Amino acid sequence: MRTTGIVAALLLVVSLFTPGQGRGDELSEAYFPLKEGMRWEYNVISDQGATKKLLITNLAPREVKGAKVTPRKWELGGTTFIELMKKDDSGIYRYAEQPGENAPPSLITPIECHLKFPIAQGNSWNMVTKVGNSTLSVSLTIESVSDEVKVPAGTFQDCLKIKQVGENDAGTSVMGYEWYAPKAGVVKSIVTIKQKTKEGTKSENRTYQLVSFKP
Repeated sequence: MRTTGIVAALLLVVSLFTPGQGRGDELSEAYFPLKEGMRWEYNVISDQGATKKLLITNLAPREVKGAKVTPRKWELGGTTFIELMKKDDSGIYRYAEQPGENAPPSLITPIECHLKFPIAQGNSWNMVTKVGNSTLSVSLTIESVSDEVKVPAGTFQDCLKIKQVGENDAGTSVMGYEWYAPKAGVVKSIVTIKQKTKEGTKSENRTYQLVSFKP
């Protein structure tokens, strides 16, 4: 998930039978559900502060710059952030963002691919993202299509596990994992973010755990 950006770390399809064949499109939607009205509640646990509650809600689809997108509203620590997700035959992308519900959308350049189709263990791709004010290239790899994950919301089978690794010349680095469950989307995410400062290297470990969700 990324921090408004990896918060959005930030936030990322597999076939239960034969990956990338037959029911691929149906299962893609199952692992990153974009149905209007779906709602997720997460605990965000950081070694740099108190645990916070994150709420994510799928809003009504709309068109932005000629593309059909699904707005996903993030509510965290008293702030609201909206990411606009675009799905096509090649994957699911973070297409644009809004700092608030009434703000105009700003296109993501280049757009961020959170799930690349077809899905299969070992597949990988890259995306450019932001961590705070730093831009870095992140490599994503599907390490498993059959993980079991236990979180406060329950135990989820056949989870997709994606590794994320990125670093830039300014000394900002990201290392993390995300787990996607069928029909539930992201159920858990862990990330370590390191940034060089004048005083040395600042590090934060953050974990997102699904507490409940509304299909």
